[in-house]
Amino acid sequence: MKTFGRMGVWECGRKGEWEKGREGERERVRRGAWRSVGLALVCGVLLAGCLPSGCQRTESRALFPADSLSRSLAEQMTPDTLEQVWTLESTDAQPLAYPRTVRFAPDGNVLVTDAERSSLLLVSRAGEAIREIQPEGWTFPYLTGQRGDTIVVFQPDLHRFDFVLDGAVVHQVDTPGELPQTALQYGAATDSLLFVKHTGEGVEGRILALDNSGAVVAEIPLPASSWRFAGLLRTAGDTLLSLSGYRPLFDVVTPNMQRDSLMLIGFDSPMLARSRAFVQGETHEAPLLSASAAVADGRYFVLNMRPGWLRVDVFGRDGRLQQPLVEQAPAYGKRFYPVDLDVQRQPDGSYHLAVALVEPESQVRLYRWGGQ
Repeated sequence: MKTFGRMGVWECGRKGEWEKGREGERERVRRGAWRSVGLALVCGVLLAGCLPSGCQRTESRALFPADSLSRSLAEQMTPDTLEQVWTLESTDAQPLAYPRTVRFAPDGNVLVTDAERSSLLLVSRAGEAIREIQPEGWTFPYLTGQRGDTIVVFQPDLHRFDFVLDGAVVHQVDTPGELPQTALQYGAATDSLLFVKHTGEGVEGRILALDNSGAVVAEIPLPASSWRFAGLLRTAGDTLLSLSGYRPLFDVVTPNMQRDSLMLIGFDSPMLARSRAFVQGETHEAPLLSASAAVADGRYFVLNMRPGWLRVDVFGRDGRLQQPLVEQAPAYGKRFYPVDLDVQRQPDGSYHLAVALVEPESQVRLYRWGGQ
């Protein structure tokens, strides 16, 4: 059976090894000790596989032709340097245990969910913690969107969306369907619809569009390959993006519920050869190419997993690489694991990038890119 190696915050152990109970789940979240795709994400949203610093080397360096073309294009470009504006770390006054998702509020403040603390944290534009809420019953909250002043949070293990206003849950929408333990779940919200993606071993792959009562208004079937569709959902207006953590592509779902694939031309990674080997059945451990992506001003900002430093690739609407971005003084390090990204265009034409990291320590960082 193929596996995804090390997994992210929402994942559990190998088939038959699932430790029940909230404390066991929390301990795995804290340690980040995730193993196979054999069992589903309890709160499942992003499946994180073998990282560039952790995968075993593969003898073959062969690439798919499309990946070879992408590498050639990327090698012709000089990365721009990201300016780090601030870093939020855990303190006694405001612990930060496992920041899992980040989103910009319209006013430029940053929203963060903490998987271990089951909380939602509001961070100021200056990087100061303003307020944390921990609603009763929350387990692993996952930011999926905003509707005006209302924050929409997905709770995969509880199979529901929570609507948060002024620090309180004011509305809940249950998601349909009985799912096996092997199910991976991902959620997203637009102004009018809620979306849930189901995939995983032995799971009927599909994307469901729900109205505010939880009724299914549209369904998009997904092929059987669970690894191919393991990845976040993101929105761009009325368009839904279904990310793939293991291949450089998106699935784009239009407002009329038609799905098409968009290849990311120019996406380069030291793990492309292993990605090909996994697809060809030559290895059983899939490499994680990208943990997250965001949309801003018609551009796709894709988190490109690197062993020790932050890299974000900027793509145009056509999926072609426009500009790679790297943090200042990138250096190799095994313990480096960013898990989520959001981007916001600023009035002066620059971009702010909010990044959640769980290694080498739990942090939320804000970067600035001047744009072009």
